[in-house]
Amino acid sequence: MRKFFGVFALFTLCFVSGYTAIYFTTDFSQIARDPAAIKNSFDFSHLTGDKLHEAVKQRLLGGLEMKKNAKGAAFSLGHFVFVDPRGEKKLACQEFGKVFFSFEAEGVSVAGEKPLMEVEGRCEFSNDMAKINPLFIPVAKIMGERPGDGEFQFNEGSAITIRFANLPEEWPKTWLLKSVKLMNEKESEALVVESDEVAQILGHPMVFTW
Repeated sequence: MRKFFGVFALFTLCFVSGYTAIYFTTDFSQIARDPAAIKNSFDFSHLTGDKLHEAVKQRLLGGLEMKKNAKGAAFSLGHFVFVDPRGEKKLACQEFGKVFFSFEAEGVSVAGEKPLMEVEGRCEFSNDMAKINPLFIPVAKIMGERPGDGEFQFNEGSAITIRFANLPEEWPKTWLLKSVKLMNEKESEALVVESDEVAQILGHPMVFTW
């Protein structure tokens, strides 16, 4: 009988240990997506209308960062919490699945039109949830291609799509950030920071040199 209880106790201990591990792993995943876990300064769930739109735009560009290396450059935006039209408290990337950066070439034009570059990727938040994960522009790979209007897709790391229009015969080297956008394709909703707002919020142009 003692042997039976010993085996039962061992089984119970193993079961509880396994269940605890699964529970905490699952719970961590849920916490990582919990709007309540984000900093209060990035929580705009108490705002509506114009005040919400202004706070969100300030937050997106207030957290804008560009990091360059020999292969290219990564752009990230500030993340935030808000209340959606259904009254649910959400993280930005839970509502908007795509993020876009639009650039315009400086010092170059083709038939009177500025060359354009649009970078599209998934909206995913960073570990601390204060940032939207950066989109990486693989400049070295792009410059290895022949310039031309069209689309490039890169699937290393976080998949991105880069579209070009009005390109000259050589790749433009200097690009000005014109707008940023978060997009909910399912609901056909978009949050856009236009070019005049970008300049106003940043207080200076965001120039990207290849």
